[in-house]
Amino acid sequence: MECRKFQITLRSAQDLVDVRERFKMKVYAEISFAGDSRTKRKTPVDKEGETNPAWNFTTGFTIGNQAVEYQGVMLVIKQYCSRTLGDRYVGEVSVSFKDLFDRAALTSQGRRSSILSCPVKRGAADSQGVLNFSYSFGGIVMVEKPSRARYLAAAGVIIVKVIVEVALKATLGTSLGLEIPLSGGDLPIELCEGAWYVY
Repeated sequence: MECRKFQITLRSAQDLVDVRERFKMKVYAEISFAGDSRTKRKTPVDKEGETNPAWNFTTGFTIGNQAVEYQGVMLVIKQYCSRTLGDRYVGEVSVSFKDLFDRAALTSQGRRSSILSCPVKRGAADSQGVLNFSYSFGGIVMVEKPSRARYLAAAGVIIVKVIVEVALKATLGTSLGLEIPLSGGDLPIELCEGAWYVY
């Protein structure tokens, strides 16, 4: 199927709402497709900028080309304040891949790229703060949808990892820190009809 490489760099944010009363804000951002937890990527925590964090964090995905042809597949970037007693929501930016693709300029290398500053929303309330990021789309590439056998084998590996981690935690009170989230292209994720997202 037709896919594109998508790369995003979360640069910084300015004037975010301060959700702490006493201590410094320590902010990180979390990227996902339409809020789907299987696609989450997280920046390091900025410990210095408080309401003006800077990350310069780059990550990439392979997305189905239909995501840039039709409205509906959203890129969601949420900001959180890291806290010992549970992280606190700061705000978010939500924009469709189609809108990102349409506003990106074509480069001499055949990529489409842009730099954006988007208002940070906080529920239905007025926005406070701005999120700055850059992104690019590569040209169309063909990706073969995995066979059912490969898909099931990859799922089995993940289940075994989870069982081992849980058993170690229960018996020894420790963990090996195995990478349980999907990675390395093992399991594509179908978020909407015809559009597969590959790690």
